[in-house]
Amino acid sequence: MTSRLVAALLALACAIAPDARAADALRGTLTSVGSDTMSVLVTLWAADFQARHPGAHVQAQAAGSASAPAALIEGAADIGSMSRPMSEAEIAAFRVRYGYAPLRIDVAHDAIAIFVHPDNPMTRITLAQIDAIWSRERRCANAAVGGVIARGLLVNGRDASSGTYELFRETALCGGSYRPDVIAWPGNGAVIAAVATQRNAIGYAGAGYVNALVKPLAVARNDAGEAVAPDAAEIASGRYPLKRTLYFYVNRKPDRALAALPAAFLDYALSAQGQRLLPRAGFVALGDEELSRQRDALR
Repeated sequence: MTSRLVAALLALACAIAPDARAADALRGTLTSVGSDTMSVLVTLWAADFQARHPGAHVQAQAAGSASAPAALIEGAADIGSMSRPMSEAEIAAFRVRYGYAPLRIDVAHDAIAIFVHPDNPMTRITLAQIDAIWSRERRCANAAVGGVIARGLLVNGRDASSGTYELFRETALCGGSYRPDVIAWPGNGAVIAAVATQRNAIGYAGAGYVNALVKPLAVARNDAGEAVAPDAAEIASGRYPLKRTLYFYVNRKPDRALAALPAAFLDYALSAQGQRLLPRAGFVALGDEELSRQRDALR
C-alpha cells in the first residue's frame, strides 16, 4: 500500500468519523402524528432513518391530517404530517398557545385520483362532472351532469378527519359541501376496497394508493380539454388538475434551531436518499429548486 493511498484512507476516515459519531449520538424517540395518506411514506422513511441511526426510534400515528395540529399544540408530536395545508383556524390556535406559527416544510408531491371499478366503461371525467357527482351545491359545475355518469353511481369518499376529504372539498367541489349520500371511509385503502367490490362505485383517494383492483380516470378541466392521467410524470409536470403537496409541520421557535432528532429526520426527508423512496409510496419527489427552498427554511 503506497504512502499516498494510506494518507487518502486516513483523510477519508477522518472525514467519516464525525458523521459516524453524530449518528451514534442521535438517540431518542420521534413521534409523527397526522395524515393517513402519508402513512406508508412515513413508515418507509422511519425504517430507513432508523437503519442509518440505530439509536433513534420513529413512531407514527395516522389518524388523519386533522389530528396533526392538535398533537403539535399539545406537545404530543414532534412532527405533524398533513396532506393539506393547515387552516387559518388551526394556525391561530397554535399561535394562541405558543405566540408564533408552526413551521411548514413541503416534503413531496401527490395527487387525488378519481377511480371506478375496472368493468366500468368510463375512462375520463371532467372537473364539472366531479363536482356534480360529489357535491350538494355544484358550485364548480356549469351544467347538470346527466346520462351514464350521474345515474346509479355509488359515491365513495374520505371521512371528515382526512386532509384528502378537506382538500377535495376545497378544490374539486369549489368549497361546497358533500352530498349526504356520499359514503365516507376512514382510510384510502377502505375507499379502494369499496370501489373494487362494487361495479357501479366511484371514489377518490391519494393517487399512491390506487392499485390494479380499480381503474383510475383521466381528468379534464372541461369537456373540450385534454384528459390527463394521475401518473408520476403528469403530477410532476403540474398538468394533472388535482395535484397537491404533502407537508410536515413542526414547532420551532423563530430564530431557534430544532432539536437534534426532528431536525435530522427533516434533513433526511429532504435528502437525495429520502426523496428516492417517494416512488415506492406512490409519490413524486420535489424539484431541485423546491428542495433548496425547503432546506433553507430549516436553517
